[in-house]
Amino acid sequence: MALKILLVLPIREGDNFKISPDLGLLYLGTALRSQGFDVTLLDCPKEKFSFKDFKAFVQQGKYDVVGFRCYSRDHNYVNHHISIVRQVSPSTLTLAGGPHPSALPEFVLSSMPDLDFAWKAEAEEGLPDLLSYCADHGREIPEKLLEKLPGLVWRSQSTGLPVVNQPSFGKDLDSYGIPAWDLVDPESYPGAIWDEYYPILTTRGCPYPCTYCNTPGLSGRKLRHRSVEHVIEELRLLKNRYGVRRFSIIDDEFTLNKHYAMRFSEALVQSGLDLKWDCPVGVRLDSLNPELLQAMEAAGCENLAVGIESGNQRIQDLIKKKVTVETIREKAAMIAGCSEIQIVGYFMIGFLDETEKEIKDTIKLASKLGLRRANFNVVIPIPGTALFDEVVEQKLLKVEEINWDTLTSDQIAFKRKHLTGKRLLQLQQYAYLRFYGSPRIIWDVAREALGNREVLKVSLKKLRMLSWRKETYSFIPMYLREKFV
Repeated sequence: MALKILLVLPIREGDNFKISPDLGLLYLGTALRSQGFDVTLLDCPKEKFSFKDFKAFVQQGKYDVVGFRCYSRDHNYVNHHISIVRQVSPSTLTLAGGPHPSALPEFVLSSMPDLDFAWKAEAEEGLPDLLSYCADHGREIPEKLLEKLPGLVWRSQSTGLPVVNQPSFGKDLDSYGIPAWDLVDPESYPGAIWDEYYPILTTRGCPYPCTYCNTPGLSGRKLRHRSVEHVIEELRLLKNRYGVRRFSIIDDEFTLNKHYAMRFSEALVQSGLDLKWDCPVGVRLDSLNPELLQAMEAAGCENLAVGIESGNQRIQDLIKKKVTVETIREKAAMIAGCSEIQIVGYFMIGFLDETEKEIKDTIKLASKLGLRRANFNVVIPIPGTALFDEVVEQKLLKVEEINWDTLTSDQIAFKRKHLTGKRLLQLQQYAYLRFYGSPRIIWDVAREALGNREVLKVSLKKLRMLSWRKETYSFIPMYLREKFV
C-alpha cells in the first residue's frame, strides 16, 4: 500500500499574508505522485483552521508522513503543528521545508524536537527517495542512504547532532512536471484584486547579491528556465480545466533573460489562449526595454510590479541592488512612454543604517515616478540574507531568542541605528499618505473601487492596518491559546 502523505501550509494569524495556492507544495505533490504516493494537501489559512481542527484532520486521515511549508514567521506555529502530529500518531514521519529550514537548517531541527527531517532548498529530487526509504525501513533509515539525499537535514545516530547535506538545483525544470493543481481546488481561492489568482513559475534562481533577499539560497544563483512550451502547456490545462482568464508570473527574475521573456510573450499570442496576466512579485526595472514591454503588452500583460527598494543611492549601494536612482527614473519614464502596462513600485524602509532623510528620499522618488500603486514595506531581517547575518553579528538579534512571530513586514523585529520603531512606523504611514493622497491616485483608486469590490476591501484593510499600527502584535498567538488540544 502506498504511503499516505499530508502536505501542510501552516496556520497563520494577522493581516500580513495572502491566501493563495502554494506552488512549492503543488510541485512536491507532482513529484510524490509520480512515485506512486497518496498525497493530500491542507491549506490551513484558507480553511481557517484552528489547531483543534488540525488535530481532528490528522486523526481522521491516519497519515504516514506529514510535511510543512515553513517561512520564518511560521516557526512557532509549525513547531506546535508537529507536536500535535506526534501526540496523535507517534509513528508518523514529520518533515519541514521552505525558506526557514533552508536558511537555518541546524537550528530548525534542534529547536523542533518532534521534527524528524528538514530540507534545505529544493526537495523535488530528494524527497521521493526519502519516502521510498521510509516505506522500506520505517523510521530507522540507514545513514548511508540518508547521506545520498541532496538538501536533507537529519540527525546523526551517533551524536544526535544535525547533519546538512549539500542541496541540489535541478537543471531541467520541465522534469518536475506541472504543479498538482487538483490538490487544492484553485477555484476555491479568493482573488487578490481580480476574482481569480493563478500563480505560475517560469524560472528559478537569481544571480544578484541583494543583501535583503534569500532567493539565491533557496533556488540557486543560476537562472534556470522551464521551456516556453511547458509553461504554455500548463496555462492550456488551467484554461481548459478551470476556465482561467488571467494568471500571475511570480518569478523573481522573469524579465532578466529578455530573449526568454520575448519568446514566452510571442508563444502566448500564438497559443490563442487569450489570457490577461501580470508580474506581482517584482521585476528589475533595468531589465526592461521598449521592445520587450510592447511584446508583453501584446501578449496580455496588464500590470508589472518593479522592485525599486530605495530612492537614495547610498542605500542602493549598501543593499547591493546594483542599480542607480538615475536608471530608475529613466526606466520609469521609458515604460510610461512606450506601453499602457501599469506599474506598481515596491519600496523598503528601515534598513539597518538608514536615516530618516534617506527614507524621505525614497518617499519623494515614489511620488515622482508616475507609478499606479506603491507599497512601502518595513525591512525584515530574513534568515539566509546578508542583512540577517549583519543584524545577528551586531547582536541586535540572537537566533535563540528571536520572536519569529514578528518577522513580518508590518512589525518591528530589530532596532535600527538611527530610528526608533515608533518613528519608522510613522514614516511608513507618511509614505502611504503622501503617495495615495495625490489627486491622481485618489481618483484612480476611487474609480477602480467603484467597479471592483475587492479593490475596496483591500484599500480599507490597508487603511485599517496603517491606522492601528503597533511595533508588535499584542494578541496571544493561537499556538499558545491552544497549547493543549
